[in-house]
Amino acid sequence: MKKTIIFICFLLIALIFIPSVFAQTDTGFRGQSINGATGLFSIPSGRIGWDGPGNFAVDFGYRAVINNDAGAAHIPAITMSLVKWIELSAAFDFQPNLYNNQENNDLLLGMKIKLPTSANTSVAIGGNIQLLNIDNENHNYNAYQPYIAITYAGNFFTMPAETTIVFGKTLYSGRDNNSNVDFGMGFDLILFPDVFKNAVHWIIDFSNYGYSDNAWPNNSLYHTSAVWRGILNTGFRVDLSSIPALKKYKFLLDFIFNDLFDDGSRSFTIGATFGFSAQ
Repeated sequence: MKKTIIFICFLLIALIFIPSVFAQTDTGFRGQSINGATGLFSIPSGRIGWDGPGNFAVDFGYRAVINNDAGAAHIPAITMSLVKWIELSAAFDFQPNLYNNQENNDLLLGMKIKLPTSANTSVAIGGNIQLLNIDNENHNYNAYQPYIAITYAGNFFTMPAETTIVFGKTLYSGRDNNSNVDFGMGFDLILFPDVFKNAVHWIIDFSNYGYSDNAWPNNSLYHTSAVWRGILNTGFRVDLSSIPALKKYKFLLDFIFNDLFDDGSRSFTIGATFGFSAQ
């Protein structure tokens, strides 16, 4: 495990300081994050799910966040892209009950607006509304997270890559607020395109917040472990849309190792996204 952590740290440092960025065409890094917004794993990106050719597109997703000690959460999601610059998303987070069989389910709603920028850089302002423990009358609360996400394209050696940086703020209703600032950073790298074409993406992201304020796994009806230490996720996204017969659709498979640095919180997520655009 120590060797694995050292290896991941080395790769993270390399991806931050080594890559040189060159202008390139849009490579279509438009996967669905765990909470339904277009992005990496925990963090949104500066892109929306589709920006052409039609004015309406929809993605359907599902993810299972599996923890050996705590069980699995099941998260179906839907993401809509409108007029090439607006995105709406919704996800329902079915989590195992906590303590004396207390309900622990969340509804996650999001909106993102893509700003007019250069082809090499995408900037979006957005926000999400998190209705947490919605079926628990004694422990339900709401969280609101406005953010700005910046994504720019580049190359890591000869492999196309995108870097995303996110700044935001989480606010609460009915609970005390603080001066914490949300920050996330991640990379989406197409592995060995000469061999796999654009099919295999390696993704890594780090943030001081989870996919929701009460992301799974957790041992509390409030907040998540990211409040104290942050979350590092890494894994692979397989783009089956690179198969010629599926090129008109979006068909992605996710295999994610969640929160690698925190004992008890380390989990594995599997997921899939299917989408299409109305021509």
